[in-house]
Amino acid sequence: MKSDPKTAQTYSLAFRKALVDEALNRTPTGGFPELEKRHQLKPGTLFGWVDELGPTPPPAPFSALHFWIGNTTLNEEAFGQYFAYSDDYWALEVEDIESASHDVTGCGFCQDICSPYLYDEDLLLVIWLPQAVSIAEIVGHSTLASEESLAQIIQACASQGLHQANAMFVYADPTQLITAPDKRYNGLSYLGLFDD
Repeated sequence: MKSDPKTAQTYSLAFRKALVDEALNRTPTGGFPELEKRHQLKPGTLFGWVDELGPTPPPAPFSALHFWIGNTTLNEEAFGQYFAYSDDYWALEVEDIESASHDVTGCGFCQDICSPYLYDEDLLLVIWLPQAVSIAEIVGHSTLASEESLAQIIQACASQGLHQANAMFVYADPTQLITAPDKRYNGLSYLGLFDD
């Protein structure tokens, strides 16, 4: 919802920013409607101001995808073990995970991306094929819709001498930092984060 230009002009930018800050950080009982009532604002005005002046939200899942592509000599089961996790992970409390001095996920992928938490299974796609196929074909198994990004992935693979692959995994959390892009992940190269 966008703010009403007439309403926005009635109030100074400093006032609107202060009210947005209060709405986001010190919301009173009654929420946004209470703040609007207190300042005699038209209902919905504050939502528009928050859209306009509030923080930029993090990128949404699937808006950009991390790609790892390559060839593996591992069989499908061995390749998939990289994503397996400790049986007792879900019994742990957040405090246990955060205070642990060692990895508690038991997951190779989580260790490689330096995450103390297990990856989001809904955001991970793992592809293993018995025979290598073209890069365009293996990427076609993903949700990637951008032709421009597909061309960038093909180019990134070609720069590594990779024209066919039998394995790929894709993680659709664009907020996930990859701190060691040059290392091998389950034997595959990290190609980068590509817009969908």
